[in-house]
Amino acid sequence: MFLVCGEALFDIFVDGSIAESETQLPFDGVAGGSPFNVAIGLSRLGENSGLLTGVSEDFLGQRLMAILKQEQVNTDFTISKKAPTTLSFIQKDSEGVPDYAFYGTGGADRSVVTADLPTDYEINGIHVGSYSIVTPPTADTLYELIQKHSGECLISLDPNVRLGVEPNIQIWKERVDMIARYVNLLKISDEDFAHLYPNTPVEEKVKEWLSYGVGLVAFTKGGDGADLWSQTAEATVVAPKITVADTVGAGDTFQTSLIKQLLDLNEQSNDWESQLDSSKLKQIGEFAATAAAITCSRQGADLPSMAEVTEALLTR
Repeated sequence: MFLVCGEALFDIFVDGSIAESETQLPFDGVAGGSPFNVAIGLSRLGENSGLLTGVSEDFLGQRLMAILKQEQVNTDFTISKKAPTTLSFIQKDSEGVPDYAFYGTGGADRSVVTADLPTDYEINGIHVGSYSIVTPPTADTLYELIQKHSGECLISLDPNVRLGVEPNIQIWKERVDMIARYVNLLKISDEDFAHLYPNTPVEEKVKEWLSYGVGLVAFTKGGDGADLWSQTAEATVVAPKITVADTVGAGDTFQTSLIKQLLDLNEQSNDWESQLDSSKLKQIGEFAATAAAITCSRQGADLPSMAEVTEALLTR
């Protein structure tokens, strides 16, 4: 089982076209959270995935659990908490780019402690990301978990910065640096990179991460595609041309696709990192970009199945 770690919440979509002076504002609630999406996305791609998070005992938490079970995500690491469900309000601009407002202080997904973890389990990988890496006690619990399994399995990181939760950039930078020293896969968006390292060339930071031993670094650029680096090669991929519904879940889809492909490579060879020449990097990137484009073509974080990605690749 591949263990995805982090938040599970409800995204509350706000119609940005409604005048700010209106007294009535319709909401559209959708289950989400970056790690929640990644766990479901991996399951849809045919991977056995589980989600480590805290889920409220309230009716929203019950809905999150029902969705995970419906999507065949393992919930052995999903801990019931007497705490509220986090709400993330999202208003999109005219190009579908989201703006977030979080309400989750003391939420269930921020309340995971080491004692919550099972003592007997088998996993083939760990993914961490978003505000769960900076909000204690969950952040400290995940860091302990990563340290425990470092060198034993595939470890993945996507900072997925949410300044509405933790506005202190220095805290984000410190946590990313701490975790990056243990990971095999690191994906970061151009937006997150600009938040964290505004005065640093991308290639310089990538070189630093590779020096830590990271096997694959992916730098996503939205509609401009992505750049990928391994220890020995690099490649650039172009994003498919699509009509964008919104970009919610695009990064999660890209991350999910990278994880799935590296897990498949690892099954073929324990030395998967040595296979990442420029040709393989391009193949991996094109798969991920195609999957992300499918998500962007529909409302919300509705990640694709393996059959959908395979079909889209045939027409790429």
